Amino acid sequence: MTAVVSVPFPQSLCHRCRHLRLTGNKRGSVFLQCTEPSLPKYPPQPVRACTQFTPGTPAAEPDTGS
Repeated sequence: MTAVVSVPFPQSLCHRCRHLRLTGNKRGSVFLQCTEPSLPKYPPQPVRACTQFTPGTPAAEPDTGS
């Protein structure tokens, strides 16, 4: 059974970018991680414009490291 996770900042441009990776912790917090090496790993949210935005499908499930 998959837990329903509420993603933060649903209006952020990151949610439509292929560079997004959702990460989380065991307490249930979810973070928006950018995998584009030339950008900050955890950009201030919500992102409204980005020079490296690439339309695509990001990772759907948060990686909680467990």
